[in-house]
Amino acid sequence: DSSYDPARKQYSSPDLLRELAEHVPADATRVLGVTERDLFIPMLSFIFGQAQLGGQVALVSLARLRQEFYGMEPDAGLLAERACKEALHELGHTFGLTHCVDRTCTMSLSTGIRQVDLKAPRFCSSCVTLLDDSMAALDRRSQGISEAEEER
Repeated sequence: DSSYDPARKQYSSPDLLRELAEHVPADATRVLGVTERDLFIPMLSFIFGQAQLGGQVALVSLARLRQEFYGMEPDAGLLAERACKEALHELGHTFGLTHCVDRTCTMSLSTGIRQVDLKAPRFCSSCVTLLDDSMAALDRRSQGISEAEEER
């Protein structure tokens, strides 16, 4: 309730991300929060989600991914596809990925629902390479191996 902005009739994504970060289980690699609430950040009128770049937590809102938001009939399949794309996108940020110039890559920026629909539910080859590098570094850290030690 404290993240609700009555003037905007939306919820503050940074507030919800902070709350989520306070409840990350000790054994979690990443945590994805999913909400029905319509989210905003101060500089944008709405967002589909937000994540800590290189951090542990990400958040996705289903509010504007639903056809009903746009005055259309519900479509559970389309909602699931959109939610998958946005979940991959936000989790990609937690692994250090930034927005991709390939408009079909799930890491491309979406400022509207049409852009979400144009994306594929997967990373492009460039983002896969970056994600693989990030995962390898995470694996090394979890095993206590530095990059210098691995190169030897």
